[in-house]
Amino acid sequence: MIKKWPKVQLAITLIVIGYFSTVGAGLAATYGSLVSLINTFLIDRHTDRQKGKTNISANASVGMMVMSVLMRMSVMAALIILGMMALELVPEALIVGFVLGHIGFLIDRVRQNNGSK
Repeated sequence: MIKKWPKVQLAITLIVIGYFSTVGAGLAATYGSLVSLINTFLIDRHTDRQKGKTNISANASVGMMVMSVLMRMSVMAALIILGMMALELVPEALIVGFVLGHIGFLIDRVRQNNGSK
């Protein structure tokens, strides 16, 4: 369950989807935005799992981090390739939705770390 909704990320992705919908590429922008939201979910899941394991060694913690990064990057690459190759979505809209979704994610994280809601 998401504890804090990624408000900025959602707002940015909705704007991107709205824009690309006017030029006929809304589905691709939606797909790219959803891929970035999936990444956000996976990061939150890993962070929650890591917080629950306070008695593990530093090596085990680094190992968990490496596995998380490899898993997330593999999933993201597979989903983007699937969208471009198999689903034949507009690559520009897909990538813009994905990248701007991640920028929104970063803004949300900075706001959370600074105490903003």
